[in-house]
Amino acid sequence: MADVTVSQFAEVLKVPVDRLLTQLDEAGIKVAGATDLISDEAKMELLTFLRRSHGRDDNAASPSKITLKRKSQGEIKVATSQGRARTVNVEVRTKKTYLNRSVLEEKARQHNEELDRQRERDDPALRAEAERREKEKDEAEQREREVQAAEFLRRQEEEIRAQAEMAARTHAEERERSDTERKQAEQQVRDERAAREREREAQKTARTSTTTAVKEPGKRTELHMSEESSERFKKKKQQQAQSKSRRGAPSQVSVASQHGFEKPVSPVKREVAIPETITVAELAQRMAVKATEVIKVMMNMGVMATINQPIDQDTATLVVEELGHTAVAHKESALDEELHGTEEQQNAVASASGHSHGTC
Repeated sequence: MADVTVSQFAEVLKVPVDRLLTQLDEAGIKVAGATDLISDEAKMELLTFLRRSHGRDDNAASPSKITLKRKSQGEIKVATSQGRARTVNVEVRTKKTYLNRSVLEEKARQHNEELDRQRERDDPALRAEAERREKEKDEAEQREREVQAAEFLRRQEEEIRAQAEMAARTHAEERERSDTERKQAEQQVRDERAAREREREAQKTARTSTTTAVKEPGKRTELHMSEESSERFKKKKQQQAQSKSRRGAPSQVSVASQHGFEKPVSPVKREVAIPETITVAELAQRMAVKATEVIKVMMNMGVMATINQPIDQDTATLVVEELGHTAVAHKESALDEELHGTEEQQNAVASASGHSHGTC
């Protein structure tokens, strides 16, 4: 039931508002006026107070009871001495008292509980039984708390394990992705290196194929010229022949007097002996090229050196091959080894001849 005002509660109980306010004040329920709200707990407290007050006797102790008083009015006709009937108003008052059994039962229950507690305190067996029950109750509560704590720890461990597995899986994926990227980068570097090697081999093959100095047994070495140079040479030769004929000079002239020097189209391929260390200037002199060209080739290879700086045999070999010549590795100790071998041969021959004389 929802909270209602004091005036509404008085209408429900069919009592005056002033009387209800007085009863609430006697019951210890504080209200300011008829418009204040009264809760269900206040209603039950008021009911309990009214029950106690109706069942109380000031002179002697008696069971709790409820007394109800009722009045009723009526009319009766009474005959008079004169023979006439007279109407008389009659008021009938009734009073009924009801014993409160619930209060008596509650008191009896409390009395029995008090007797049981007294017997438990007096009887050691009952006291031990009560202590045992209390101990079992405490142990059951402790086990319940332990089970709840174990369940909480198990859930925490599962969450931690799941997070660790997720982190490990993410780390493995990142490592696999990084390995794949690294392999792709290495493969790209290898492809670029192979492409550079193929381009270098192609350039080397092209330089080898365009070499004009061809040496064959029984034939002379010739320098081949391009078609354009050959045409210029022929035109120049004809013009010189015509000018000589007009002047009356003999038509037979030497080739050297008829034209100037034409630069060969193809370079000359040389065999370059390379010691263990050689300066840039000496290497350029052996290849018959300028030292600046050698330095430029080395810069393209990623090697920085000056004209008087010595370089190792491997670097010099790469430079010689890059310029289209043939590199011949030469050891400084080769002459000593050759002399040592010649001396050993002479000693062997001398010992062999001495042995033959002794036999004779």
